[in-house]
Amino acid sequence: MASSQANRAVSQVRAHTQAQQTAQPFKLAVGNHYLTILFGAWLIGGVFVDGYAHNHGVVETFFTPWHAILYSGFLVCALWMSYLVYRTKRITGMSWRLSIPNGYGVGLLGAAVFLTGGLCDMAWHVIYGIEKDIAALLSPSHLMLLIGGIMILSSPFRSAWNEEQDAPSWREFAPPLLSVALTLSVVSFFLMYAWMFRYNLSSQPVTDWYLTKFYSGHIQQANEMRGLSYIILNTIQYMIPLLLLIKRWRLPFGAVTVLFTFVTVLMNVLDGFDNVAAIVIAFTAGVVGDLAYRWLRPNEASRLWAMRVFALLVPAVMWTFYFVWQSATDGIGWEIEAWTGAIVSAALASLALSLLAFTPRQPERRQDGA
Repeated sequence: MASSQANRAVSQVRAHTQAQQTAQPFKLAVGNHYLTILFGAWLIGGVFVDGYAHNHGVVETFFTPWHAILYSGFLVCALWMSYLVYRTKRITGMSWRLSIPNGYGVGLLGAAVFLTGGLCDMAWHVIYGIEKDIAALLSPSHLMLLIGGIMILSSPFRSAWNEEQDAPSWREFAPPLLSVALTLSVVSFFLMYAWMFRYNLSSQPVTDWYLTKFYSGHIQQANEMRGLSYIILNTIQYMIPLLLLIKRWRLPFGAVTVLFTFVTVLMNVLDGFDNVAAIVIAFTAGVVGDLAYRWLRPNEASRLWAMRVFALLVPAVMWTFYFVWQSATDGIGWEIEAWTGAIVSAALASLALSLLAFTPRQPERRQDGA
C-alpha cells in the first residue's frame, strides 16, 4: 500500500512537471500592454530631453534632471515587468519561467542590459567626462542603453506578434503599433546625425553656405551625396517597421499616419521644434499611405503587385512633399537631376525592402512523369 501511494505521488509530480513544460507563456490583458507603453514613453521622454540638453550644450554632469527622467522611466519599466511576472506566478502557481508574460522575456533581459549600461555610463562619465556631439551617440555605454531600451520597448509588439489576431481593432492594435513607434524613435535618436529633416542639405541657404565657406565646387557634390545618403537611410527607417507591421497584420486605417507622425514629432524635440514642417510632411505622407493601403490592399497574398506599388508610392510622396515645401520656402540648391533622382532613389530603396519582406512566389515544381 505504501509503495503504491509513493508511486502515485511520483506520477502526480511528473504529470505536474510535464504540464508546466508544455504550458504556453501567460498572455496579458490588453490593458497591461497600455501601461507598458505608458512607462516606455516615460523612458523615451527622458532620452529625448537628454538629447535636447546635449544638443544645446547644457550637460555638465551625469546627475542631471533629464537623466533623472530617463532612469526613473527605466526603473518604472523594470519594476512593472517584474511585477507582472510576480503576479502571474502568484495567481497561476506556474514556474517562474512560465510566469513571464508572452513576449516579455526579452524585455526583462533588456532591463538587465539597460541597468548594466547605466552603471557603465556613470563610470564612463567619471573617467572620461561628458561626451559631446556625435561622440555621445557612439559611446559604448550609450549603445548598451540603446540595445536594452529596444529590448524593453518592443515587448508589447512581440507579445501581439504571437497572438492569433490578424485583423485587430484599434484598441488591440495600438499597443504593438506604439511599441514599434517607440522602438523606431529610439533608433532614430541614435541616428540623429543622419536625419535629413534636421539639416535640410538641399535647401538654397545651406548650399550657399557650403560654397561660401569652402569656395569649392566639389563641396556641392559632397553635399548632394551626403543628403542623398540621409534620404535613403531615413526611408529605410520609416519603411522597415511599416512593412513588418503589414506583413503580420491587416492595419486599421490611420496606422501609417500614427507611425510616421509619432517618430517625426519626437525627433523634432531634439531641436526645440525648429522643423515643424517635417511633422506636417510626415503626417501628409502617412495619410496618403493609409489611403493607398486601403485602396491597394497590399497585404493580400494575391496582390503582390499592390505591395510593390505601395512601397514605391509612400516614400515618393514623402520626399516629393519635402522638396515642394523646400522650393516654396528657402528654394532648392541642388541640381534638378539630384533632387528628383533622390525621390526616385528613395522609392527604389523602399521597393527593394518590399522584395525582401514579401518575396515572390516560387514556381511549383512538376513531378517526374507529370
